[in-house]
Amino acid sequence: MACTGRYASAVDYDTIMCAGANLTDPDVVARIEAYLDMAASDIHMALASIGACDCTLASWATQYLKKLNVVDAAVIQQCSCGSIPDDQRQMWQEWLEGQYTLIREGKIVLCQGETGSQYPAFADAEIAHTDWSAAEIVAHRIAREG
Repeated sequence: MACTGRYASAVDYDTIMCAGANLTDPDVVARIEAYLDMAASDIHMALASIGACDCTLASWATQYLKKLNVVDAAVIQQCSCGSIPDDQRQMWQEWLEGQYTLIREGKIVLCQGETGSQYPAFADAEIAHTDWSAAEIVAHRIAREG
């Protein structure tokens, strides 16, 4: 997956937003797709900020990105094809900002096999009981910090 293109189609937009758009009209489809393309840039920014542009997505991530793409497009669009009231627009905008923040902070990890910043980690403290083990601890630290 690269950070290019949209994650949802005009049909996805119409279905998720219950827009009732005339998808047989190529102008309506082109307008929806333009908003989806523009909205996808926010997703690309969040993914690029954590180096996730070239990973294999987790099984659930495709649908999640589709939802983000559609909601973001609905927030920025100004046409009759699925227009939402201003109070809903503000609510969705705040939700999107929260989701993008969670992605950028590594709390939502979209890449298959990766773990997020909230994943529990455990390590034992090394204790130097002798001069030899103290030197070994320093050597390990140097090797880890590279």
